[in-house]
Amino acid sequence: MGKEKFKRYFFIDMENVHTNGFKGVGDLTERDCVRIYYSNPNENIPIELHIKMMSSSAEFEYIRVDMPIKNAADCMILLDLQKLAEKHKKAEYIIVSNDTDFDRPIKKFGTYGYKVSKLSELDRKEDIEKAANIRGFINEHFKDIAISADDDREEIIERTVQAVMAGKTKSQINYNLLKIYDSQSVKLIYNELKPLMADLPGK
Repeated sequence: MGKEKFKRYFFIDMENVHTNGFKGVGDLTERDCVRIYYSNPNENIPIELHIKMMSSSAEFEYIRVDMPIKNAADCMILLDLQKLAEKHKKAEYIIVSNDTDFDRPIKKFGTYGYKVSKLSELDRKEDIEKAANIRGFINEHFKDIAISADDDREEIIERTVQAVMAGKTKSQINYNLLKIYDSQSVKLIYNELKPLMADLPGK
C-alpha cells in the first residue's frame, strides 16, 4: 500500500472559534488537510489570513453546514471524522474548537485506537504546553477531591482540563465545569482552580 497523502486532518468548527482558530496556519505542510465547517457564508476572513492560506502547502476544504438541527456542525464533524478515521487509521485527527461536547466522543475514538484530539487553534505547541501544565496542576491538587466511583477519574480530569482550556473568562470556566460536575462539587473544584484563572477577567 502506498504512502497516505495526509498525516494530519484538522476539523475547524468555524461557529465556535471563528478566525481565531486559524492561528498557526502558516506552519502547516503538504501532509495536512484542513476541513472548515461553516454555517454563515458571510463570515469575515481577513485578507491577511486569506494570503496565509493561499501560500500554505496544506489542502483546504470548505464544508457548509445547513442541517436544521442543534449542534449540526458538531454532528457533521464527528461523522466525517469517523469516515476518514476508518479509512486512514494511522492519521492524526484534530478538532479545532472550544466546545466541551467533543470531549466524550474524542475519548471514545481513542478506545478504537484512533488518534483524535482537540485544540483551540491550529498552533499546536502553545495549546499542548498549556494543557500539560493544567493537567499537571489538576492531578496534583485533585488528589484529595472525591470523585464518584462510577466515574472514570482519568476521563473526568481530562474533561476538566478541556473546560479550563476553553474558558476565556472565570464565568465561562465555571459554566464549563457545571457541564461535568454537580453545582456543589463545582464550588469546591472552582476554588481549587483559582490559581489557574488569576489572569482571566471576572470574579
